[in-house]
Amino acid sequence: MLLYIPIPTNYRVMLLNYLKIAWRNLNKNRFYTLINVLGLALATAAFLLIIQYVRFEYSYENFTPHADDIYRVTIDRYRGAEFVVTDCETHYPLGPMMKKDMPEVKDYVRLQSMGEFQEIRQGNKVIRINRLYAADPSVFSIFNYRFIDGDPATALSSPFQAVLTESSARKIFGRTDVKGRTLQTQNKVFTISGIIHDLPENTHLKINVLFSYSSLPATINAVLDSWHGNNTYTYVQLMPHSSPIALNEKLKKLSREKIKENIFTAQPIKDIHLFSHKTFEPETNGDVKTVRFLLVTALLILLIGSVNYINLTTARATERVRETSMRKALGSSRGMLVGQFMIETVMINLLAMGCALVLIKLFLPLYYNLAERPADTGFFTDPLLWVMVAGLFVLNCLLSGVYPAVVLSGVQPVSVTKRTFTGTVKGVIFRKVLVTGQFTAALVVLSASLIVYRQLAYLRNQSLGLNADEVLEVVGTYSDQDSILQKEAVAFKNELLQLPQVQQVSVSGSIPGIDLSMLSTTTGISQYGSNTGQGYNFYMYGIDAGFIPTMSIKMAAGRNFIAGSTNDGDAVINKEAARLLGFSSPEAAIGGKISMAFSREKKYSTIVGVTEDYHQQSLKDVLRPMIHWYQESGLFYSIKVKTSDMPATVAQIRRVWEQQHPGYPFEYRFLDDLYNQQYKGDQQFGKIVEIFSFFTLFISCLGILGLTAFSITKRTKEIGIRKVLGASAAHITGLLSKDFIYLILIAAVISTPLTWVVMNHWLDNFAYRTTISGWVFCASGLLTLLIALITISFQTIRASLANPVQSLKSE
Repeated sequence: MLLYIPIPTNYRVMLLNYLKIAWRNLNKNRFYTLINVLGLALATAAFLLIIQYVRFEYSYENFTPHADDIYRVTIDRYRGAEFVVTDCETHYPLGPMMKKDMPEVKDYVRLQSMGEFQEIRQGNKVIRINRLYAADPSVFSIFNYRFIDGDPATALSSPFQAVLTESSARKIFGRTDVKGRTLQTQNKVFTISGIIHDLPENTHLKINVLFSYSSLPATINAVLDSWHGNNTYTYVQLMPHSSPIALNEKLKKLSREKIKENIFTAQPIKDIHLFSHKTFEPETNGDVKTVRFLLVTALLILLIGSVNYINLTTARATERVRETSMRKALGSSRGMLVGQFMIETVMINLLAMGCALVLIKLFLPLYYNLAERPADTGFFTDPLLWVMVAGLFVLNCLLSGVYPAVVLSGVQPVSVTKRTFTGTVKGVIFRKVLVTGQFTAALVVLSASLIVYRQLAYLRNQSLGLNADEVLEVVGTYSDQDSILQKEAVAFKNELLQLPQVQQVSVSGSIPGIDLSMLSTTTGISQYGSNTGQGYNFYMYGIDAGFIPTMSIKMAAGRNFIAGSTNDGDAVINKEAARLLGFSSPEAAIGGKISMAFSREKKYSTIVGVTEDYHQQSLKDVLRPMIHWYQESGLFYSIKVKTSDMPATVAQIRRVWEQQHPGYPFEYRFLDDLYNQQYKGDQQFGKIVEIFSFFTLFISCLGILGLTAFSITKRTKEIGIRKVLGASAAHITGLLSKDFIYLILIAAVISTPLTWVVMNHWLDNFAYRTTISGWVFCASGLLTLLIALITISFQTIRASLANPVQSLKSE
């Protein structure tokens, strides 16, 4: 039953009267009403869209029950007292030992990546699928993945079981009712024991297929009780109210027992997406600095919209003083006047909120495309959205309405009768402060967008130490028989080299630009017979003799592998690896021995060549120490082409592939795209900042447009007299513009150190970064000044060209 609260008749009449007066005032001053509504609508729409992005970034893992109790264990690696790196992957026995020996641990789950580009065979069909993991059965109780078919308790309890996501089942089988059917990967047959719903986007673990963890010994020869090598992700669920601090103390003690100077640390899973950038992350994570910057931008845009309304309303106070004073003289209290002006504010904000929601509806597809988010059909049915809309409406009314209402209601009746009210000095100063604040915010965001653009351009123009242009990376086939792979590789390379557009072809176990999880890594390499180099993470994969010339990597000393030779026990390293291994120069490393044996007959490998440093990852990452051994087969073919018609060349390569590998999918990527993909989050951030920097500038200029129009209205007689006395149009335009020019210059001075501090903090995310040049601030200041002057000129030029006779008649 609804609660009915009767409203006295006199209050109803007064409220209706206020509504009529408010509507008449808004309708009478349509130009100013339009500016206020448009400014508030744009600010509100921008705020809600940015907040939607921020909400999503902070929502990672929220779908998981008890997410606050779930932690991932990582390893901080040290070499003596020197911190080296933090790995996300840990040792096989860690999870079981934690559950056994630590009362805080309720359960654990281990997940191990099975690599990218895995072949799934179903009958005669071969499908490639990424994001395959082996997992303990407890994965379903800890992460609570929702089953469509199957029993979570038994789905991964036995070897050679597999659980597919709904979309993976459709990709492999074309349907989802496939429980009990089989598929083959890595020459092992797995029985499908369950189907789960696709995982939401807001998780750092994006899984397509799960295999039973007990299958690892048979599939990759994993020794699950070995403390040698860290290859698996370990997650633990703590008992309610357990202390993570106490857990980390116990992990330190366990570290000393099992991994010596390195340290295990428990990391909350809700912190992973925004706060974690460790080695071997399963996905590229977000950045909390970026999200916080966007949150501040959203608040600034909202404030700028409200400041426009406050400035314009208080500036026009002189037009309302007669009305206000007459009402006071007739007995209206100040509270009643505040109520009347607040109703006007409420009406403007209602119109603005309606327009904002329409704008959001129109631009929502563009937002999803820009933010690279899946379209959310429930955006407008989200209860939290409407709570935010209601709260934002109230906040806008308070921000934009209270001060003008208090100012207008505080006018004394004597001011009207004597025609002396022209506004207070404090009010003028306050409006100038607000305008300066508006343009300071606009300049900060605009300068930030230029710095982001400059940093990305810097990264694109820096040398990677190799040439990634026009290099195709084709994913090869899988076989556990090297002889078969070598035969296939030789045949495919020979056919490709017959194409006139193909300049070089190589085969390798991994490639530059790809995720580090596709590389072998070890901290156990040192100079043979000593510990020099031990403790550093070295990254390794096999290459053939064509790899270095195909990638245009230069030799610093020694030689490349010899084509056609076994190259038994030979190793080629880069300069960074030579430095960490303790060699004084690349030349000194030639002939040196390392403790990793790439030979069945020797206990060491001999360095035959040292390459110049090249970036295995993008320039966001540090140089990695690379070690290569020789192999004539691998998962990737790198094809260097020279062509003016890339689609036709790719089509020819596809035909060769299909002739050589019937039934296998042809998958390729361009090497430069692999590197550019690593800047995707930064490019996305740059686009968002760029768009909303112009939002802030546009909304600020709307305010200037209104203030300029009002200033001209109040100075109509002055303009007419100046024109009669011989003032030129340029002089009058400069006269009306100079106050705003001064305020923008002050804003530029204030915004420069603010932007420098904030963006230096953001640039710290990059191993290689540009400097913040003074031209960035000059360019943003000049651009803002130019746009503001163009905005002002719409009104000032018209006023300066008006007939002075009409101006003098206006008084």
